[in-house]
Parts: sequence; C-alpha cells; structure tokens
Amino acid sequence: MKKLTPQALRRASVVVAALTASAIALTGCGGSSGASSQAAPAVKDPKVLTVSTTGAPISMDPGLSGNGRLGTMLQPAYEPLVRTNAEGELEPALAESWDVSDDNKSVTFTLRQDAKFSDGEAVNAAAAKKSIEYWVAKKGPFSVNLSSLESITVDSEYQFTVKLSEANPDVVSIFNTYWLAGDLISPKAVDNPEVLGTETHGAGPYVLDTKSTITGKTYTYLPNENYYDPAKIHWDKVVISVYEDSNSAVQAFKTGQLKLMISDPITGNANKDNLPKDARIVSDPVQWTGLVFTDRSGEVNEPLGDVRVRQAINHGIDRELVTKALFGDFGTPTSQLQVKGFTGYDPANDEKYPYDPEKAKKLLADAGYPDGFTINVGYVANTLNSTQAQAIAGQLEKIGVKLKINEAQNMGELQTRMKQKEFGALVGTPSWSAVRAIAQGSGVRFRSRVGWLARSRRSRKRVRLPMEVPGQGARS
Repeated sequence: MKKLTPQALRRASVVVAALTASAIALTGCGGSSGASSQAAPAVKDPKVLTVSTTGAPISMDPGLSGNGRLGTMLQPAYEPLVRTNAEGELEPALAESWDVSDDNKSVTFTLRQDAKFSDGEAVNAAAAKKSIEYWVAKKGPFSVNLSSLESITVDSEYQFTVKLSEANPDVVSIFNTYWLAGDLISPKAVDNPEVLGTETHGAGPYVLDTKSTITGKTYTYLPNENYYDPAKIHWDKVVISVYEDSNSAVQAFKTGQLKLMISDPITGNANKDNLPKDARIVSDPVQWTGLVFTDRSGEVNEPLGDVRVRQAINHGIDRELVTKALFGDFGTPTSQLQVKGFTGYDPANDEKYPYDPEKAKKLLADAGYPDGFTINVGYVANTLNSTQAQAIAGQLEKIGVKLKINEAQNMGELQTRMKQKEFGALVGTPSWSAVRAIAQGSGVRFRSRVGWLARSRRSRKRVRLPMEVPGQGARS
C-alpha cells in the first residue's frame, strides 16, 4: 500500500481530533462568510464543547461548502475517507487502507466495514461512489480537484477505485476533510439533496441538532448513535458559535464561555501575553493572506493590466514591517504561494520583490501612472481582513496607489460581487474560486500563523506549532 504524505494538508486532522477526542487544538482558515448579528454566549458546561469561529459556512452541503474556518461546521458530522495527522501524514478514517497505482492515475480504497451514516445506512463502496459523484457534479469550490475524474468503479462491497485521466501523485489527500471530497454523504440525502442545506447526513461522531441551531449564528451537534467508534465521542454536545467580532470572542473565551476559539494571527498576537493560565495558543502552517490581484487583464482596474503596475505594488509594500506589526511571531513575509517544506517552494522567489518604494514609483511612471491611481478592493468582514486592508492601504498610499475598500458581509456576497466585476483585487484569504482567479492574476502575500485559543485541562503549557503561510508576487 502506497501512503502519501502531503505536508500541505496539516489542518483537517487536528480539527477532527478536537471534536472527537478532546484534544485541545482546533485549526482553520480562509475567509469568513459572517453573520449579521453576534452569537449568543455559550453555556459553561464541562460536558459541552463550546467553540467560536469567525463566520457562518457558505453551505452545510459538503458539495458546496468552503474549508478552513468556513468548513468548521461540517467537521463534527462528516467523517472523511482519510485524515492528516500532526506530522502531516495520511492516516485511515472511513478508508482503512488505500493503494495508488504506479502511474498515479488511480487509487483503490478499502473501507472499514463497521461504519454507518447517521441515518443508519451502511457506508459501503456503492455509497462512496454515489457521494463522490454527487460532490463533483455540484461544482462547488473544490470540485476542480477532481476535474480529471474519469470513473469510479465498485470493486466489491467495501472496495472502490477512483480513476483519473491525468496523473496526480497527491490524489489520496483530495479525500481528506480539508478538501471535502472524502466527506461521504448518505445515499438517502444524495437522493434528496435539498435537505443538505440545513441538515447533516454524514458518518461523523456528531449530527446537527436542527432544533437548537440558528443558521448563521449558532450550530449545535449531538452524538451520532451510529458512529463506529463511540469511545471517541467525549462530549454530550458541541456548540459552534459565530463571532464576527474577535474581541467579543476573546472575552467569551477568557470568561470560560468558550473552550475553543478559532481566530486569526492578528488576534492571537494581540492576546498572547494576556490569557488565562490554563490557556494556550495553537497554530499551524495553513493560511496565506494579503493583497490578491484578480484583474490581471485590467478589465475592472485598467492599470492592473500592466505588469509594471503589479510589480510596483509588490515593491511598494514592506512585507516584513506589516507582518511583524500585525502577526508578530505568528507570521513570515513572503512573495510566493508555497512555503518551506511544501511542494513548489523556491527560496529564490522570496527575494524577487524587496521593499523598494522608489523603484515602485519609477515603475508606475514608466507605465503611465506617475500620479498613481485607485484600485477597487473587496474583502469579507472580519478582524484579519479589515486590519490588514488598512495596513496595506497605508503602505501603498506612499507610492501613490489608493485602495477603495469595499466590505462584504459574507463570502457569498463577495463571490457575487466578484462575478459582477466590482473588484480588481481582494484582501484576505480568498475562497477557492478566488484562488482560481489568482491562477490568472497575482498578488502580495504574507505567511501567517493561524492562532487559536484553547483551554486545556491537560496542560498549562502554551504551544506554538511551526506555521508559515504562502503568498504570491506579481507575475509577468
């Protein structure tokens, strides 16, 4: 059996551990789709896991949802085929083993035989095939990961093979929690997909309690009586609440209303020296954030169509200064999407755009913009995005480039406005649909540790796991 080790996917297994085994480490990133009002305080109860996150999910349907913080609400209820452990290695979940072909064009999964969905249906090869095909057909944010899917064949009751038209040596990791393809959905729900928007139909340790859930604010989960490993269910209830205001979440955490707080590196850095003695910060290398050009053609903002302008913007931001000011020890300045230890990392790329405001001004003048110009920029409302938007705007103003900042209340609104071509750039950690736009554009990024506050009964030690987050510079 060939087991792959995708270092770039460290996040998902830690989240699952926190929700199923009382391990005090919950990690996530991405943008925020937000709620219009503040979540109600969670109840202090040793049998209840209370969690905060910065925004509501794009959808509760795995075929349409986002990941990172946007995928937090799915993880208690949906069990993946595989997980990534703390060492970045894949380990069994619903799939007890897997075998990748020598040409990396197919993978055969062998499922465990004791797993059931929350509705009692068996998790078998036919159900897996049906779920994955549904997931691909929904064309959600991550369906591009299986754009080369050729077929899924049921080899036996508990074994199936996924075949691709193109080689992918990292194919198994697509079925990790983080990328959602492996979050299997019950066949009954696939046949009635409208229920997936408000209910959960997975094989995870918990199931969404729709009666106690307020969409966009608070999501409540109860134990799944059909979960294959009851010993891993350590909570009578899991409550995940939306806190758009990080300061409110910090106060709730300090007063014990929250056991876990999923936040951002800015909040982590600001509060690292002012936490309860039994609290710790856990972070890992999963988030990249900054200014993202989505209009390389200059259709929305004409100047961005000139590579000299994009290069000027890259030279006009002091990444080191901004990173230190906002993230402290939880970030590293960068000019590329990948980081040290990740596939595709090239140390030379981080030397490509040194801070040089005079060179930036000359490039703008050569491009025909000696007096600068204005960029329409969008971001989803949360502490991370709003703070760095102001910091980046302050930097670029020094070279004559102004940012017209537009705030979207949630990821859905941002995506809609992107389709309407309102923005030439984004600030923050964009959705995968935005990442696909980045493939045609460029941007200025900072690596940032994602900070989470966690209250642990087992340890009073503050932990900082190594974390760097990728960024990208302008491309010619």
